[in-house]
Amino acid sequence: MATEVLMPKMGLTMTEGTIEEWKKKEGDAVKAGDILFSVATDKLTNDVECDTDGTLLKVLYAEGETVECKKVIAYIGAPGEAVPGAEGAAAPAAAPAATAAPAAPAAAAAPAAATAPANRAPGEFVLASPYARKLAKDKGYDLAMIPGTGPKGTVIAKDVEAFVAGPKTTPMAAKLAAELGVDLNSLSVDGRVMKADVLAAAGKGAAAPAAAAAAPAAPVQGANDDKPKKVNPLRRSIAANMSNSWHTSPRVTFTHPVDATAMKELRSKLKEGLKAKGIKLTYNHILMMVVTKALTEFPDINSSFADNLLTHHPHVNIGLAVAKGDGLIVPNVKNAETKSLAEIAQETEALIAATRDGKIALEDMTGGTFTISSLGPYGVTNFSPIINQPELGILGVCDIVDTPVVRDGEIVIRPMMNLCLTADHRVVDGVMASKFLKRIVELLENPYELLV
Repeated sequence: MATEVLMPKMGLTMTEGTIEEWKKKEGDAVKAGDILFSVATDKLTNDVECDTDGTLLKVLYAEGETVECKKVIAYIGAPGEAVPGAEGAAAPAAAPAATAAPAAPAAAAAPAAATAPANRAPGEFVLASPYARKLAKDKGYDLAMIPGTGPKGTVIAKDVEAFVAGPKTTPMAAKLAAELGVDLNSLSVDGRVMKADVLAAAGKGAAAPAAAAAAPAAPVQGANDDKPKKVNPLRRSIAANMSNSWHTSPRVTFTHPVDATAMKELRSKLKEGLKAKGIKLTYNHILMMVVTKALTEFPDINSSFADNLLTHHPHVNIGLAVAKGDGLIVPNVKNAETKSLAEIAQETEALIAATRDGKIALEDMTGGTFTISSLGPYGVTNFSPIINQPELGILGVCDIVDTPVVRDGEIVIRPMMNLCLTADHRVVDGVMASKFLKRIVELLENPYELLV
């Protein structure tokens, strides 16, 4: 009996996964331990190994599709073995259509191939294999124009190779041509076929006056609107978490300026020595150590609050928001209060590299007790970060800007930086938040206090 391949459940919060890529195709022999496919969750992408020997008999979901955890996505068994029916299974590609296509003359295929399948709009996202996408891009084809013969209509490499493209056309012009019945191959246009070319062709071929011929184009203007596209799992997770945080925590953001002179001097004196040891020291590392020290002095902030219960965390697990693609992931340094500045720097850089390479482990992204979000490199001087639930605060770090300030009755230039603390007012009231923020500023302006 064929063996079911299930969408794995990786972590307590995972409810669905998106198939990023099938490493094996139908008919391939597989062995236990082979990488069968890669799956994207709301946090990371993982390779999934095959746990049995046999042949990949049937793939039920194509690349790019999102499937619930524990649902059957493929079958492995002996060659020729019958595959059980499964809900959501993709219908096999019609053999007659696949064999008939090559038999058709190329000239006859051109007009049909230049028109998108009926259920697609030009430029629309299309399920396609990675190689098919690359092939279409290299040839300058719009994937939405190419009929797919793979599982659930997935465009595969042979579809791209068999496709005979018509003239290069803008997506709007292609859509208008389909709606107005204009044969794109009949147009003689230098360069790309534009919307105006299609409208002109429609007007020339109509029996009615030009003004009347243009009338059908009016409703089509709405087609210029972008179609909604399903976002990736990471963005869906961010949207859900941020909405949840916005409705959970009554938040207040407190902003305090800090003179970054001492922090810059500290980094300048230490960075070369640490660099010789293979450690890169940044301002974020110093901030993480300073905030960790302050959190040990304000245990109510290094806590979580749920069901009217306040949980003080015994350790500081300090998180740093890291950009990955079009989203943010927050890995955290565990037990930061027990680590030196060099250890924090080394571990943080390793976590950042793993995050951006897609190799971050789930345990590195959970269990955080406080988060730092730095927008200083982007020139931001003030913002209100949103709390990373179930934490009670998040510190926004802004750009360091040379600013005229008064010192001892004289106007001098100092590198000033704003710190923006967003706190959950259910636990962290204004006085506590202000004292905590002031303590961070004291430590940054007098970093030798870290030794006390």
